[in-house]
Order: sequence, then C-alpha cells, then structure tokens
Amino acid sequence: MKHKADYFEKDQPTETFDLRLIVRLAHYLKPFRKGMAASVILVLIITGVELLLPYLTKVAIDNYILKNARKLVLPPQEKIVRTILTNYPQLLIPTQDPKTFFIKEKDSNQIDPRHLFILKQKGLMEEARYYPAALDLPEVQRLIKKEPRFFWISKYEAFIHYDSLKSLSINQLVSLRERDILGVMWIGFLFVFLLLIDFGCSYGQLYLLEYIGQRVMHNLRLELLSHLQSLSLRFFEHTPVGRLVTRATNDVLNLEDMFSSIFIEFFKDVVLLLGIMAVMLLLSWRLALVSFIFLPLVFVLTIFFSIKARGAYREVRMLIARINSYIQENFSGILVVKIFNRAKENTRRFEHINTAHYLANIRQIILFALFMPGVELLSSLTVALLIWKGGGAVLAQTLSLGILVAFLAYIQKMFQPIRFLAEKYNVLQSALASAERIFTLLDEKHFVPDSQNPKEISLVRGAIEFKNVSFAYNEGEPVLQDVSFQIKEDETVAVVGHTGAGKSTLIKLLVRFYDSQKGEILLDGVNIQSLKIDFLRSNIGLVIQDPFLFAESIIYNIRLGNSEISDQEVARIAHVVNADRFIKKLNKNFDEVITEEGTSLSTGERQLLTFARALAFNPKILVLDEATSNIDPKTEGLIQEALEHLTKQRTSLIIAHRLSTIERADRILVLHKGRIREEGTHEELIAKKGIYYRLHQLQYH
Repeated sequence: MKHKADYFEKDQPTETFDLRLIVRLAHYLKPFRKGMAASVILVLIITGVELLLPYLTKVAIDNYILKNARKLVLPPQEKIVRTILTNYPQLLIPTQDPKTFFIKEKDSNQIDPRHLFILKQKGLMEEARYYPAALDLPEVQRLIKKEPRFFWISKYEAFIHYDSLKSLSINQLVSLRERDILGVMWIGFLFVFLLLIDFGCSYGQLYLLEYIGQRVMHNLRLELLSHLQSLSLRFFEHTPVGRLVTRATNDVLNLEDMFSSIFIEFFKDVVLLLGIMAVMLLLSWRLALVSFIFLPLVFVLTIFFSIKARGAYREVRMLIARINSYIQENFSGILVVKIFNRAKENTRRFEHINTAHYLANIRQIILFALFMPGVELLSSLTVALLIWKGGGAVLAQTLSLGILVAFLAYIQKMFQPIRFLAEKYNVLQSALASAERIFTLLDEKHFVPDSQNPKEISLVRGAIEFKNVSFAYNEGEPVLQDVSFQIKEDETVAVVGHTGAGKSTLIKLLVRFYDSQKGEILLDGVNIQSLKIDFLRSNIGLVIQDPFLFAESIIYNIRLGNSEISDQEVARIAHVVNADRFIKKLNKNFDEVITEEGTSLSTGERQLLTFARALAFNPKILVLDEATSNIDPKTEGLIQEALEHLTKQRTSLIIAHRLSTIERADRILVLHKGRIREEGTHEELIAKKGIYYRLHQLQYH
C-alpha cells in the first residue's frame, strides 16, 4: 500500500505543453459559444479603436494644427524636375505661375528622400513654410484683395507665408483658420466618442469574460466534487485531503484567468500587435523598420522568461498543495499535537515546506524583476531611436510631425501586448499545470461502478447472505477467506473478533465501498453487484465507530437535508433514541448549530445523533460498526435502550468489541483471521468455551 506522501508525486506536472489540455479546457466553453463570439467581436472593436486613436492624433496635427506646405520652383530644364513631374504629379499643387508648385508637408514623405535632397540642394524647394487656406473663406478673399502679394493662388487654395500670419490680428487668424479649428473640434468629439465606445465595449467584454469564467469554474467545481464523491474509499485512504482541497479551490481558481481572459485577451494582443505593425508600415515603412530593430531582442527575452517562469509557476502550485495538505492534517490532529507537545516539531517541519514555497516565489519574482525592466529598457531605447531618426526626418522635411507623434503612441502600445503576451503565456502555463492536476483527478477510476443494467428490488425484506466471500486490500494479504453466513429477515446478528479479524471489512463489502474478489453477497437472493448502488445504500443504515457531524444545525445533521422528513418526525425519532434529553438543554434546541465535526458535543451525544440519523431514513437493514466502543456506561444504557427501537422489524448486523451490547442478539458470529470460526447465541458460545468465551473472560474478569 502506498503511503500518503507518495501521492505528492502526482503534484509534479510534466514539462510538456499538451495541446490536449487546451482542447479539453475548451470543451467547458461550449455552452458559452455565443458569449465567446460576442467577446471576440467586442475585442475586435476595442482593438480597432486603439489603432484608430493615435492615427486621429496624426490627422489632427498634420491636417489642422500644423497644416503647411512647401513651395517648389520647377524650371523645365532641370532633370530632377522631369522626374518630379513624372513620378509625383498627384502630390503637386499648381499655381498661377506655371513654374511654381506647392506640396503639402503631410504628403512630402511620399517622395523619395533622394529626390527631396536634390531639390533642396539645387534650391528648388524652399525651407519656408506656407499655410494653405481655402479660397472660399470670406476672410481669405478679403485678405487677397487687401494684400495680394502675400498669396500664391491655386485652383482651390491660397498659400500664405507663415511669417505673414504674424501681421494678422487674432480675429483674422481665427477667421482664416476657422475650418482648422472646426476640424480639430470634430476630431476631439470623435476621440471622445471612440473612448466612450472603448469604455462600453471594454465593460461588456470584461463582464462577459468574467461571467463565463465564473460559470465555468462553478461547473468545474461541481463536476470535480461530484466525481470525487463517486470515488471509492481506497482513493481517499491513499490521498491527502489537503491535496483534494487544493484541487477544488486553488487549482480551479487558477483556471479563472484562462477562461476569463487568456483565450480572448491572447487573441486581442496578437491582433493588436499585428495591427500596430501594419499601420506603422503603412504610415512610414522606413521609420517602422527602425522601430522594429529591438523586437527580436524582446522576443528572445520573452521566450527566455517564459521557459524559466514555467517551472517557477509549477513549483509554486505544487508547494501550495503541500502547504494546504500539511495544515489540514496538522489541525485535524490538533489533539494529538497538544497531548504529545509536537507544536514546535510540527512548526519546524512546516517551516521546510513554507521556506521552499517562499524561495519558489522569490525565484518567480526575480524573473519578473528582470523581465519587466528589460522590456521597459528596450521600449525606451526604441523610443529614443525613434525620436532620433524620426525627429531628424521631421527636420529634414521628409516626415510629418503627426506621423512621428503617432509612431510614439504606437510604440507604447506595441510593447504593451508583448509584455502582456509573456505574462499571459506564463499564466497559461500555470493554468495548464492546474488543469493537468484537475484532469488527473477527473480521470481517476477508483470507484465501484454500477452494473451495465442495474436493477432495484420492488420490496426489500432484508435477507443477507455471504457466499464464499474472499477479499484482500493488497494482493497476497487476504483479509477475508471463504466467508459464508446468512442473516434472515428481521434477524439481529452480531460479529465479534480480535482487532484485524476483518469485521469492518464485512460492512464495507456489504455497502459496496469495495467489491469482493471471490464469492458473492446476496440481498433477498439478488447479487448486490447487480443492484443500483444508490438503491442498495438507501436501504442500509450505517452507524460507525467515530460519528461524524457537519457544522450545521442538529436538525440538519439528523435528516441531512432530506425535506421529506418533517420536523415532527425528527423530534419523535430523537425521543426514541434518547437524544432529546441533551437536545432540549441546548439554547436553540434542534436549531442549535454545532461546531465542526461536532466537537461541541460529547462522544455519546454525537453517537446518539447518528442513531437518530439512521432511524430517520428508516432503512430495512441496520449496520452498527462498533458504534458503542467509545461510550460511557450511562450513555451506553441510553444506547442499549435506543437499539431496541432501532433493531425492531429490521435486519441488523452489529460489529462490537463490547460484548455486553450484543448479548441479546439472535446469533453471534466469531470472526478469526478472516474466517468464521464460531456461530451461535451468547449462551451457546459461552458453553463452547472457545474464542468467544475467551473474549468474554478478558472483558469481564
């Protein structure tokens, strides 16, 4: 048999990225396909808005705020003039002078820098800036009539030297730039409108994803708990409870980020990154390539961080499971800890696990402390390079200021998804490690299955028969060997024997916590393995040696949430088993909430409640597994009285160490080393002076 500690090895996840885990996790999203599709649409809208906002800034600067043009004087005899007129006719704005043209600065970046250099070198392109004003503005017409020498006239626009604008009054400037002011105002309104759209879509997306994530976790926890409850006792005997608690809480919670953000946000970040790169290439492919210089280093740093952080994440999750398991075990056995003064030793042992968890977190923090500043450094270097090259291009008039400003905004947005992708990749790895452990539990097959066509008995009489039953928990170590006996309807049969004789194993086989390896067990002549497990157990009332009570009210612990059992019936049953004697002394009587595991009650009081619980469900078969072994003589008298009511018109199987509780049994079976050695009434077995006689002598002499 494996020791519990061996099962910690299951917490060690594999280092492989298993696509099957992703597929299996995606299965839980199927009921929310519409919500996920809506989230994708919202993500695309949000991404579109984030891509559009910096571009609007560029439009506002180039088209309205710093709207200007350069004057070109293009004599036909110059070779470069023919090249310009041939390659860029759509960018040139002719004037009344056939040799004079204007080109707007926002369009100048479309001209080959070599051609611009030649134009400037030959003096064909002026350094001075001109403001293009619409001809249909009244203020423009008035100024042209008043000062015609200030203007160069084209078909739709009049160009005025920026130095000449200094001579205009504020009112004249406002009138002259009326459309620019209006354009900036509309872009501002559009900016605010897009921000509101972004807010609304972000709210909707976040709500949808969190709702889906919470529902998935809700469903997964239910599935996990339902599956765990279906597993056999063998599984729980070998698995630390703290580990199971970690799976159902921490590990399920660890999946929330995957369901609520990873699947969609990962997609959003990839789309945003590709979109930013595409827009930057469209605005200025030369400057875009300069901006991408450090991207390979960022990706190398991201991959390195992801590989290293994967192990750190998994180690932290594994150690959390160990901490939970150790704490649960330590406080479950707090009585033993205090009696044997093990507090310091337990603290010392816990310190090893806690220190390992601390160091694992420190390693994870160091990785983040290196990665985040590293990405920020590369981001800052990219911005510096962009200002250097882009600023030079703006001064050289080969790039508009609006494009440079847009690039600076896009650079900040470009590095943000790269950082998030690295973080989310490792959150994904952490979630996959949790998923791996959760699915390992869900794939556990340690359960006693129903037969292919389970059946029920229309009227259970309660006759039980063991026919040549053999059983071993571990191969080669038999606990029961060829055990055969019958219990008639409404008969009370007791089983006694030394510790380890196999008494409790009989009960575990009867209620199908385990299945026998040989022989069969019959209920009313029907093999119990062919019966539906729920049906079988609903007809058996089991009272165990260590009574367990939930941290609920007295009335809940008796009827266990079964609303078909009325309050009056609960009160009657409590009176029958003598439990009402102490219940009436409680402040809230049946509504009194007891502490965890019923520690606020004595052992006898807890046992009386379990007797009441067994009677409340009115089973045809009653099984008592050493139910009176820890009871004081006074309470034992009450229980003996209760037993008379419990066993009336029921088939009863009583496992007992205290022979005084079974002297009135119809028959007594003596189990010794896995075999039935003696059988008869109390008087008959005493007269035989065999094993039972010796047990009786040990207890009473």
